[in-house]
Amino acid sequence: MTWLTWRQFRVQALTAATALATAAILLGATGPHLASLYAASGLAGCRGDSCANAASDFLGQLQTDGLDHVVYPLGLVLILITPAIIGIFWGAPLIARELETGTYRLPGARASPGPGG
Repeated sequence: MTWLTWRQFRVQALTAATALATAAILLGATGPHLASLYAASGLAGCRGDSCANAASDFLGQLQTDGLDHVVYPLGLVLILITPAIIGIFWGAPLIARELETGTYRLPGARASPGPGG
């Protein structure tokens, strides 16, 4: 059964692994610089009204530095849309196949004992 599952979903699995590796490389390349900008902005220790000024300073530094003004918003968008993309292209075919073949009934049939216990 594991072999069959791998055969059916290997393209999706390899695509997901490639996307994860790409994101890891991108975050590894830009992460230390973003961390130093965050520490220098004072956001880590701000309290109350000073957070607005520290946040605007941090975002202002992001706008002026190299690739960070592209990577930061792109990362935020990816965090928001990745679950939807996974659900659409990976989860929906799995659910559709279960509904089409009727195998969704099997777990319920096994969970309840038959007549006579």
